[in-house]
Amino acid sequence: MRQVTLALLVALGSPGFGEGPPPQSSPVLAAQYPCDQGIAGDPAVVFAENFEEGSVPAVIARYDDFKNPPGMALVADVPAQSCGAASMRLTAGGPVSATDLYKLLANNDELYVRWYVKYQAGVPWHHSGVWFGGYNPPLPYPNPQAGTRPNGDDRVSFALEPVWGIGAPNPRLDFYNYWMKMHTCSACGGFYWGNALVSRQSFTADDDQWMCLEVHARLNPDPTSGAGAVLEVWKNDALVQRFADQKGRGYWVQDHFCPARADGTQCTDYPPPPGTPMVRLDLQTRITTALQLNNFWPQNYITNPAVGSLWLDDMVLAKVRIGCIR
Repeated sequence: MRQVTLALLVALGSPGFGEGPPPQSSPVLAAQYPCDQGIAGDPAVVFAENFEEGSVPAVIARYDDFKNPPGMALVADVPAQSCGAASMRLTAGGPVSATDLYKLLANNDELYVRWYVKYQAGVPWHHSGVWFGGYNPPLPYPNPQAGTRPNGDDRVSFALEPVWGIGAPNPRLDFYNYWMKMHTCSACGGFYWGNALVSRQSFTADDDQWMCLEVHARLNPDPTSGAGAVLEVWKNDALVQRFADQKGRGYWVQDHFCPARADGTQCTDYPPPPGTPMVRLDLQTRITTALQLNNFWPQNYITNPAVGSLWLDDMVLAKVRIGCIR
C-alpha cells in the first residue's frame, strides 16, 4: 500500500511547478508494470515502442510511413530506468533534413503519450521531437500543412520539441501546436505557425541527458466549445503545465501564449498592461467529433548544414496516465 501511494504521489508531479496536480483516482499505468514489462498488452495501451526489434528494418515494418532509414540506428544507449538493450538514434541535417517514423492509429478522443528522449548538445534544432494528432479522414502519412490554421474539421496536432534556434546549450522545450483557435503574429505574413504555450525557462532539453516526457491531450467533447478539453505536460513525472477549463490562464503575445509564471523573454519582454485580465486558453480543437487523435509522428527535422542526433526509447501511447518507468 505504501509503495502504491508513493508511486501515485510521484506521478502527480510537483505541486506549484505547473498548475497543481490534476485529479487522479488510481496509480499511473507504469506503476502496474515495473520496468514497463508487459505494458504493451494492457487494454488501455494504444501503441508501444521500445526498439527491441533487433534491426532498423524490423522497426520500420511496424510503421505506416518513414523517412531516411540510413539516418536510423539501434544503439546500446538507453535510459537508466529502462530494462531494454537498445534505443533508436535519429540523425538528420545537412543533405537529409528529415528522419522520422509515422504510425496511423485507431481514432481516440483522448491520449497520453510518454517517451524518453535525449538531445545532442549544440544542434540547431528545427522540428525534433514527438508529434501526435489527428486527420479527418485519417491518413497513413504525415501532412502537417505548415503555416495554415486548421478549420476544426480537418486536423489537429500536438508537438513537444526544443525551441528551434542556433544550438544554444540546454534549449527550452515548448509546445508547437496547430488547432482551430491558434493565433498568428503581425510579422507572419498571414501564415499560422505552431503556437508555443509554456514559455518556462526551466523547462529544458538538458544536453546529452535522457529525460522522460509525457503529454496528455483530450479533445473538446462538445463540438461547439472548448469546454472539457485538456492539455498538460510532465517532465520526469513533474507536472510542468496544465490547461483545462479553469487552469492555465494567461495572455497572448502574438502567437505565444503566456500562462502564469511564464518567464520566457517572448512573454517578459511584452507584459500586458496593468489590470489586463488573464484569459483561459481556448482549447476548442474541433467542430465535429469525426476529428479524432489517430496518428503518432516522432521525428528529427533539421534544416541546417549541421547534422544532429536525438535518441528515443520506451514510447507508450495510452488512454490513461502512463508515468515514467518504475
